[in-house]
Amino acid sequence: MSGSLRKRVTRVERSLIEFATRQQLRNLRCNCREMTLVDPEEPEAFEAEMNLKCPVHSFRRLGRIVDIEIVGEERAKLDELLKIYRARQLPGDRLSRLRQAGLKLKHDCEEL
Repeated sequence: MSGSLRKRVTRVERSLIEFATRQQLRNLRCNCREMTLVDPEEPEAFEAEMNLKCPVHSFRRLGRIVDIEIVGEERAKLDELLKIYRARQLPGDRLSRLRQAGLKLKHDCEEL
C-alpha cells in the first residue's frame, strides 16, 4: 500500500471510530441523583444505590444524602457505608464541593 493510500485509510478508520464513539455516548443516560434518602433500618438498599455506576460519569453521584436519624437505633452499618461512599468521591470533584458549600445547581450532571 502506498503512503498516500495508507494515510487516507487511517483517516477513514479514525473517522469511523469517532463516529461510533459519538453514537455510543449519545445513547448513554446519566443516573446520578440530586438527593438520596437513606433509611438506617435498610442499609442494604443504600449499599445497592452506592454500588451502581453512572454510564456517563463512572462514579455515580448520589447528591445530597439525607439520612433519617432515629434515636436509639443501631446505625453502625449505615455509618460505615456513608464513610465508604464519601471516600470514593473524587477529591477534585468540584460538584460535590459546591454542594457542600450550599450552592444549588439545576442538575447534577451539568459540567462546570
